[in-house]
Amino acid sequence: MIDFDFIVIGSGIAGMSLASLISDQRSVCIIEKEKELSYHSTGRSFAFFIESYGNKTIQKLTQISKVFFKDHSNSFLKQKGVMYIGNDKQKEFIDNFYQDHRDEVKLLKLNKKETLDRVNFLKDSYIHSSVIDIDASEIDVNELYECYRKLYKKNNGVIYKNYSIQNAENINDHWILNGELRCKYIINAAGAWVDEVASLFGVKKINVTPKKRTVFICQPENFLANSNLPAVCDIEEKFYFKDQMQKIYASPADETPTTPHDCYADEFDIAVGIDRLQHATNFNFRSVEHSWAGLRPFVEDKSPVLGFDNYVKNFFWVAALGGYGIMLSPAMALLGKQLVLNEIDEDFLEQYKINLKDIDASRIR
Repeated sequence: MIDFDFIVIGSGIAGMSLASLISDQRSVCIIEKEKELSYHSTGRSFAFFIESYGNKTIQKLTQISKVFFKDHSNSFLKQKGVMYIGNDKQKEFIDNFYQDHRDEVKLLKLNKKETLDRVNFLKDSYIHSSVIDIDASEIDVNELYECYRKLYKKNNGVIYKNYSIQNAENINDHWILNGELRCKYIINAAGAWVDEVASLFGVKKINVTPKKRTVFICQPENFLANSNLPAVCDIEEKFYFKDQMQKIYASPADETPTTPHDCYADEFDIAVGIDRLQHATNFNFRSVEHSWAGLRPFVEDKSPVLGFDNYVKNFFWVAALGGYGIMLSPAMALLGKQLVLNEIDEDFLEQYKINLKDIDASRIR
């Protein structure tokens, strides 16, 4: 029998980041069912750091991540900006977005001419106005993940890849997996599979809904790359795209409810994305070069779940990160470490106005 203080289920950035922080004080093992680390959503992410993104709980957590990135000299971020565009029917959405966020985030509101001057491949007939979140930045997902993985390795963290849990028992306040691994606490960071993992451990589900998100790459014949271009997002998030390596990476912003599985881009979703792109831009392209899809797990209120289960006290949730998992990983790791080690810093919570009830599993049961 091999003993650990914690066993983390899932090697995505949620599991790896938290494991890296607690492994300097406790013995930790990460279990990954795939042959590769971070095979699913983390490895397929179109990741940005956007302070204006998400609900109020997400935005508070984002401020914690912001400090982490600043402390690392923003080495994981590349400032690009995000332009939220609206047509004649969406001008109220533009106005409301600007009013809601102008006091917390550096925004620039543009009229039609100013919008087209900034991004000249948008259609004159489509655009009414826009708002730019100036400090929005691309996240180097690989570098961020590697930072946590190297720290975990430095702390002598153990990883079991291609490992399937056949049996889990809770004996004398210890979990025993497959009769060979034993730990005091389980950390469930299994992404879209968190409810399936919970069932293996006899823990009540939190009713996560995985939602599929599609991304495709094209190379318009009439597109000239410009390092000053912001990413572009429909104000109602019906589509978004960015330029990268002289190509366009785009998404129809689909959120198709599904079940946990190794998903792929669907032809219909790609067609929807192409149609929306062509309605809003002058892009001329003949084919899609590459496409993929990932799962974004949500609970009903679209806030994360972080903390010990309210029924099974040695089972810890890091779940329902939706489309915010990369951006929030520093915050979830820092806050998760406090919770899992029972070292809660009340001043820290007060500083960021974090109410633990807003992210606890008990709120959705």
